[in-house]
Amino acid sequence: MNVAANFIATAQRLPDKPFLVAPNGASHTYSQIFSRARRFATVLASRGAGPGDRIILTFPNSVDYLCAYLGALFLDCTVLIVDHRSRPAHLEYVQGNCQVSLWVAPGERAEYGHIPGFVMFPPDLERIPEMPMNRLCDGKNPLALIMYTSGATGVPKGVCLSHDNLQHTIRSITRWARIDESDRELTTLSLTHLFGLAHTHIYWTLGGTLFIEEGLKDIPRLLEKISRERITSFPGTPGGFKIILDQFADLFAKHARGLKYIIVNSAPMAQEYIERVLELLPGTRFYMYYGLTEASRSCFICYNDHRDKLKTVGRPTPGAEVCVGLPSSPLVNEVGEILIRGPHLTSVYWGMDSTLHFTDGWFRTGDLGTVDSDGFLTWEGRLKEQINIDGLKLTPMEVETVLMDHERVMDCAVVGAPDEMTGEAVVAFVVPSGEPDKRLEIDLRKHCKSRLEMYKIPKRIVFIEEIPRTDTGKTKRMALKDRLLP
Repeated sequence: MNVAANFIATAQRLPDKPFLVAPNGASHTYSQIFSRARRFATVLASRGAGPGDRIILTFPNSVDYLCAYLGALFLDCTVLIVDHRSRPAHLEYVQGNCQVSLWVAPGERAEYGHIPGFVMFPPDLERIPEMPMNRLCDGKNPLALIMYTSGATGVPKGVCLSHDNLQHTIRSITRWARIDESDRELTTLSLTHLFGLAHTHIYWTLGGTLFIEEGLKDIPRLLEKISRERITSFPGTPGGFKIILDQFADLFAKHARGLKYIIVNSAPMAQEYIERVLELLPGTRFYMYYGLTEASRSCFICYNDHRDKLKTVGRPTPGAEVCVGLPSSPLVNEVGEILIRGPHLTSVYWGMDSTLHFTDGWFRTGDLGTVDSDGFLTWEGRLKEQINIDGLKLTPMEVETVLMDHERVMDCAVVGAPDEMTGEAVVAFVVPSGEPDKRLEIDLRKHCKSRLEMYKIPKRIVFIEEIPRTDTGKTKRMALKDRLLP
């Protein structure tokens, strides 16, 4: 069933309940959003859009964006979401790769002006008639979304996600996170990524209220808003919570104590920060989940219940299967590639041969991990990021974890660089506390030597001001490798 049909059912059941609260505080009920989305469906239909057509949306977090998203789903279109900060070349790539005729944005942008098929979200939407109810969500198109991977390790791939995939994820998260219609979520997550978008699906299905913000800006204001608006859910990335805990821990403890739950995703979280959240908010359930765009929410853990497993990302979510190594002979306590199977899993990448990414129905994630004897998964890094030192292999995370334990390391990232003698060498990029010098470099090597095998010790340490990351917290290792080029 079309996930937008979930919204229709909720709008009919709870028409006057607030669904979206904009950053400026303007509140919009389910019936108001329903009306606006139906009007935008009329706009798309007038441009020839219908079931199965692919529509690009490129918006910041906003009420208009979610109205456009619902409107496209009402027509049984397939939605392609492009981050509004993307370069024109990326939008052109997505448009060409998926043969898209229409793309929608909140306003004209000069740098996008040459791209055909532009539709501006109407500022006078109220004058447009609503799409008739009998034309909404007729179920003719099973493909809900095509989400493009970041392309950090190659060409961006269009991940095809069906309505059935999304419905399973809704049921799964609702079950293990114990979400209900009384919940009120404040999200600073980008709703152009599946982490934030999946929460939107859940809230409109259950009848919750979503407070949206555009990024983690003015943190004291956001924390005060959590207490003032009786927020029960505050999802985020490890990087975001690190900033909050490093700079605003007292305010966080004061204003966030009423949170029912927190969910973290997108990158590993250091154990010390997990412990700090548990200490500051003892009455809040604190979850981490592991997944990919291709297989969202494959494992989860509630840290409150498993304090001896804080380095793991938990066990499989309801309906998901996860193994390390070969399904016929899975590895236990050994590093191998993580494989996933289940109803949340994509079946194909758009327009390309996807067979190499699957083994007997299991998706090959390209991630490395270990599963312990209790079935808890620990993420160890990316297979393609493994560094090969004369036949001896390591993951960047092994070295990064040790470096981050040094008192003068604020942040770091490790990559492999070409080396004539050993094939590759370990290079560490470090954001230092205070002014770096040769003495600090020597001290960091000694620190690594006390904890790591010799071949894992960085051959070179580069001090930089900031580690480049995607907005979901993933390290841009290719950008770091480019800095090493002559």
